[in-house]
Amino acid sequence: MPIIFFAQTKQFNLTKSNCQLFNGSIYTFGISSQNKNTACTIYKLNQQLNITDSFSVDLNKVAPDNFLLLYSDTLHGFLNVYLQRKDKKLITVLRFNKLFEHVVTIDNVDVARLNSISNFENELFYYKNDVYTIKNQIDTSGKQFYLNKYTLKSELKNFDYEPIWQFPFERKNINSAHIFYTDSNLVLLYVNVLSGAKSGQWILKINSKTGKLIRGTKLNDKAETNTYQYGTFLLDTATKTLSFIGQRFTESQFNQQANKLTISNSPFASIYLIEIDSAGEVLSKQDFKLPINEPKTTSKKITINYILKFNSLIKSRDGSFSFESDIYKNSDNSLCYFYANTAVYNLLQDEETLMLERATLSSNLLIEKYYFNNDKLDMNGKLCIDSLSQFETLFYKRLTLPVKIQFKIHDDNANWLLTRSDIKKNSINYTILRPENKIYQLAKIDEILKQKDPCFIPINSNLFLIATQEEGNKFQLKITEW
Repeated sequence: MPIIFFAQTKQFNLTKSNCQLFNGSIYTFGISSQNKNTACTIYKLNQQLNITDSFSVDLNKVAPDNFLLLYSDTLHGFLNVYLQRKDKKLITVLRFNKLFEHVVTIDNVDVARLNSISNFENELFYYKNDVYTIKNQIDTSGKQFYLNKYTLKSELKNFDYEPIWQFPFERKNINSAHIFYTDSNLVLLYVNVLSGAKSGQWILKINSKTGKLIRGTKLNDKAETNTYQYGTFLLDTATKTLSFIGQRFTESQFNQQANKLTISNSPFASIYLIEIDSAGEVLSKQDFKLPINEPKTTSKKITINYILKFNSLIKSRDGSFSFESDIYKNSDNSLCYFYANTAVYNLLQDEETLMLERATLSSNLLIEKYYFNNDKLDMNGKLCIDSLSQFETLFYKRLTLPVKIQFKIHDDNANWLLTRSDIKKNSINYTILRPENKIYQLAKIDEILKQKDPCFIPINSNLFLIATQEEGNKFQLKITEW
């Protein structure tokens, strides 16, 4: 019996169209044309695809084909819709607040100046009207890292920023730095120091108002040579306690200074959980061994490496934890890892310690079957680095073409919403993996040509939207329940 999906469809007379989820509502927008009048029209929809509001701006009878595909973002708590003609390098920005009130129309923004901070900085992290970035410079004395804070100059103009402060990291031996949290009081960073007296992995707490260092907490014990990779975190705002979880490697598995990685066919993956108080002191630290269980069809001659990318960490009232992790594997000792599975694990309270609930780490053959091919240029589900010196960035780097777009546990069963980009067909495939009559099956939802400019939006854990540009200047929205 095939898997049945429940879908609701609606069409709009729009071209060059796109969509955006903002403040709980769906926005669809594009170019409308009627009786030689051309306009940019934006509709606000509820989750039943009913129109609750709309906005339109005249485009002076410029033909719809003269415009590029519209796009949007939600930077700084606004819905920003970007409109550009094919023959111009100038953009018009339509900006709305969370109530869908028109705030401002900004004309003639040079495309090179649009949201200018993203053009020359990396590791961007937004918090309200502030932006934090990490920048590094290399000179004769080595690599120098800087944490910079900028703030928005005006909500009524193109998003330009003024610098507030700069925090220079210690010059010695820093290999990378990653911003993972900020609020009105602090910035938290994961920092990897390659060598020297402070070699190891650190959590730095920076005062977000002054740019001064509050405290640095080293994840490694004194003289410890293990490497603690970034995973994910849980910040208890009431107690200011930070719980930090990730994958741990011994010196024989990963040696930063020697630039060697030896984790092939390991019997288990090591997970660490560290709890840090508001003063930066380590309250507890535990390691857990997650057994690796290779599918029986895998040849013993193949070398398999696994890494974990942690998605979430949840703490129960009794002190137990659960965490969700994406599993990536490598079978050729290259610097690329492929998405292989997602799993949820539990750390249960056992007197004064935590115990890993019985579980294993393994790949999912149906997921690999779904998207894997021998094209080395295919980036579906692929996570790559240029050199082993960038190894720690794998654990927080974003994929170019992610395969898993949603994952949930339903009736104690794992469910996946998967996608792949097909170069040969020039299409995007959407497929669900879940059990039917207790047997896991891959069920295709849709295969959409890229020329239809598909837009995918996860609405919640049970609903998602796929929008496509159809023939006759029709923009179609389809909400599917899974």
